[in-house]
Amino acid sequence: MSPIIKSSILIVFLGLLTSCSKSIVEARTERLPKKKDVVLMQVLDSLSGIEFDYFYTKMSTKYSDSTQNLSFKNSVRIVRDSAISSVITFARIPMLSALVTHDSIRMINKRKKCYVQNTLDFFKKQFDVEFNYENFEQLFLGMPITYSAEKKYYQVNDPFSYTMCSHRKRDIKRNERKNEMEIITFYTLTDDLRHLKSMRIESPSKNALINIDYVSRENVGGYLVPNEVEISIESTNRRIKVNLDYRKTRVNSREQIQFVIPESYVKCE
Repeated sequence: MSPIIKSSILIVFLGLLTSCSKSIVEARTERLPKKKDVVLMQVLDSLSGIEFDYFYTKMSTKYSDSTQNLSFKNSVRIVRDSAISSVITFARIPMLSALVTHDSIRMINKRKKCYVQNTLDFFKKQFDVEFNYENFEQLFLGMPITYSAEKKYYQVNDPFSYTMCSHRKRDIKRNERKNEMEIITFYTLTDDLRHLKSMRIESPSKNALINIDYVSRENVGGYLVPNEVEISIESTNRRIKVNLDYRKTRVNSREQIQFVIPESYVKCE
């Protein structure tokens, strides 16, 4: 698969990502009231259990990596627990369209009249992070990605943020000392504990860091959905940044997804 096609897949679904030296939250001086772990876990449980049937948004997207800077529109439609579609337009002309289902990711390059078909293992191979279909829904709606109520999480000792981590501090140090390769995930909540502020996913085996910062949100039909999102992926050999500006967002208005690969199209090289 060519680098251009790989980048296109990342553009469509990672922005889907502020630098390795960036802390989980911005520096502040006002301490927050202490909260027990169980309180923060209850908030994460609630956020991960948000119910919806349909979702639509049109994103103004800025994408940059070491070789290119792009700006484009990205229309995203979700039929919950079924499919996610994305259509990227440049100068109002549709150029790329894609579809994610539970077992595959497919993309059409209209300009080159070709298509890509892959399993969701693509992301595991690229970043050593297992993104399943549900994780993509969580990403677009601003829910905690890969969170599981069946797992144990630990509060980070930080008086200026409410952050839960998949590992204790000593386990992270042991990870580094013994060169172990467990994925480490951080969830930072807003000060009022109403929604998710940011996420950080560290993949030691790929020397990769994914940051997702929900800069602002808006109330759409009773749902606090993202309004602006800053996302970055950093690893030894790449640095990707994406800024998403949500517009014309709809929740639970019936959406129809249409995705057809023309018979004349060939596989992209």
